[in-house]
This record gives sequence, structure tokens and C-alpha cells, in this order.
Amino acid sequence: MHHYKSCRFDSLNIFFMERQKLISRNTFFRMVTGLILGLIVWVWYRLSGFQTERESRMEFRHGNDIPMGISYFEKYYLIRTENSVRAFSTTCTHAGCRIGKGNGNLLQCSCHGSRFDAETGKPLKGPAIKPLQEFECQFDEKNGQWVVRLQEKILKTT
Repeated sequence: MHHYKSCRFDSLNIFFMERQKLISRNTFFRMVTGLILGLIVWVWYRLSGFQTERESRMEFRHGNDIPMGISYFEKYYLIRTENSVRAFSTTCTHAGCRIGKGNGNLLQCSCHGSRFDAETGKPLKGPAIKPLQEFECQFDEKNGQWVVRLQEKILKTT
């Protein structure tokens, strides 16, 4: 009887082993690498969306003593002219690098050389073809401050 049980389990093991597909070590590592990369991309996507959403609710306040010309801040710059104060993103629309000041009202991306007009945010030289994102910038008369919100300015159509 003992011999019968042993044969029975051996035949079951052989049955299941034949049904299993063996995968090579290379295939196994490809599958694991794909899963890990997928997880990393998913986590990055979730975090970057969170960061963008959080930043769009942020606001910064500046006194009425903003100097004429360009004033840089980490994620945006202010351009004050005789007629207005406007806020634009400091992120290049080509590859996402930070832009810096060139000559006069010219801004330049240090990564690939795109140039932008600081007053309008429009590209003057590629590879960037889209203008810089303009942010909401309004004067709060109650507090006597300029308020910049890191969300895209909505153009009023009237």
C-alpha cells in the first residue's frame, strides 16, 4: 500500500510538471524588469500629477514695488512694463529646462538655445515652438499686492 501512494503522488507531480511551461532565465528577467519599470513609471506619473495639481493652487504675493523689467523667481518670472505686470513660467516649452535672462528682454534656454521674448513669452528662436505659459497675475487692491497664481491665465473673450 505504501508503494501505491508513492506512485500516485509521483504521477500527479509528473502530470502537473508536464502542464507547466518552463521559462528561461532571460525571459524571467525581462518580465521582472518590465514590471519594475512599469511600477516606476506609474509612481512617477502619479507623483508628477500630484505636484502639478498642488502647484496650480499655489499663489505668491509681491509688493507694489516690483522693479521695471524682469524679476526672476524659481518657477516663474515677472515682467513689469509701464503698462502692466505679467507672469510667465520659467520652464522652456521644448524640453522642460529652466530659462535664464539673455540681453534686454530676451530669455534663453541653457539646454538647447531656444530664445523667448520676455514681454510676450513667444519663441524667437527654436527648437521651442510654443510660447511660455503665462500665469495669472492680478493686483489685489485690498492688500496692495500683486498676486501670482501658478495656473494658466485664462484669456477673457468679450
